[in-house]
Amino acid sequence: MEDGGSNKIWQKGDSCGATDSERYLSVLARRAFLNFWSYSNPYTNESGGRELCDFLVVFGNSVVIFSDKNCKFPSGGMEVAWPRWYRSAVEKSVNQLRGAASFIDRFPDRIYLDAECKQPLPIPIPPMEVRKVHLVAVTRGSADACKKYFGHGSSSSLVINTAIEGREHEKNPFMVGWPLKGRRFVHVLDELTLDVVLNELDSATDFIEYLEKKEAYLSSEGFSFFFTGEEDLLADYILNPMPNLMGFSFAPLPEDGSFERRGLVVGQEGRWIQLCASNEYKIHKKSLEISYEWDKLIEHQTTHISRNTAGVVAKWGSVTDIAAHEAVLRAMAEESRLSRKELAKAHQSILMRKFDGDRLSAIVSLPHRPDRAYVLMVLKRPDDMDYDLYREFRRNSLVGLCRASRLRLSGIKEIVGIASEQSDSSGVTQDFILMKFRDELDSDGKVREISDLRAAGIWKDEWVCA
Repeated sequence: MEDGGSNKIWQKGDSCGATDSERYLSVLARRAFLNFWSYSNPYTNESGGRELCDFLVVFGNSVVIFSDKNCKFPSGGMEVAWPRWYRSAVEKSVNQLRGAASFIDRFPDRIYLDAECKQPLPIPIPPMEVRKVHLVAVTRGSADACKKYFGHGSSSSLVINTAIEGREHEKNPFMVGWPLKGRRFVHVLDELTLDVVLNELDSATDFIEYLEKKEAYLSSEGFSFFFTGEEDLLADYILNPMPNLMGFSFAPLPEDGSFERRGLVVGQEGRWIQLCASNEYKIHKKSLEISYEWDKLIEHQTTHISRNTAGVVAKWGSVTDIAAHEAVLRAMAEESRLSRKELAKAHQSILMRKFDGDRLSAIVSLPHRPDRAYVLMVLKRPDDMDYDLYREFRRNSLVGLCRASRLRLSGIKEIVGIASEQSDSSGVTQDFILMKFRDELDSDGKVREISDLRAAGIWKDEWVCA
């Protein structure tokens, strides 16, 4: 494929924050959300270009707004120092988040990548009726003072105490509840827990699901919550896995009022440290290493899109090249870390396997997403075949295999296809496709489809139509 030059939508893509603190946030967040859906220091077109927030994520129907404040903790008595730091670090961050959320609600199409407001967001803000907005305040500068204040081996992270709201924070050092009145949820992460959360939940789905479930949990009617740090709350979440790769959840709240103080949920201090020290956790983390091969696939293709060297297998309606690319890669990025582990294992398996014939393929369907299948294909290139002709033939073969997989599995509404050479080839490229099916095929339609696929050399006699 020819290099068409850099895609304009990514001309601001190398911006990684204006300060060291913002740059660090950008590195962590981009690793979790990947480059296609994350933007450092986006702007509005107010007053000739005004910064909207420090970091923005637009992923499917979710929008995550980050504000980052690095404020030195003042000297002097705690009754003066804490309120001053809280106002500078937390309150200012919360106000920026509230303003950014309000602007997005009112003017979702007036957000840009550059201060000159010439490059709009490549991914449009989702419509109001389906949009979910999450606010994340990143605060730095309190760790040493917090550790000294609490003593006794404190982790230095801010305490979660949902019994306090608004100005009540100024009388409760190193505690965070509801910074915004009206109980609009703001996730407050400090320099310790930013690392913990984004390193543990380092996929868009894992992180956003945690925000959603945390908001619902800590907003439970009739309960107040007290956790010695975000990391211990996260440990409670991780230690309650759901079946069939469906992620994690918080344990159900008791309904019989059997607390010592009715309605108060107190987390176990040090639970995160205990979790990280366990052999089971270390084995689990080791097992996830292969999952990052899935991230590399997505980022590799994103790089080609940014350079205008990625083609689109098929276009439909008014969908642009960027929208088509984004739809395919977002489907892949929607998978959790656990799901990526299974997909990466399957993909690596067919890349490495020696086989007779010209083609090897696999269908992967995961239990948490029964209406989606992945078709993974490796196609050998004949020595005498022109590479462009090979790529065209490979794409057509991938489309055919995706069509066949729809027939072989029941209940499939969309298929993600990925095709490449074998891993030991001199050069390895990929083709990606996303096929969505609105209507079920009737019996006659299935017969015609099988006939077409058999004529194209795709359908095998031993395959059975579901």
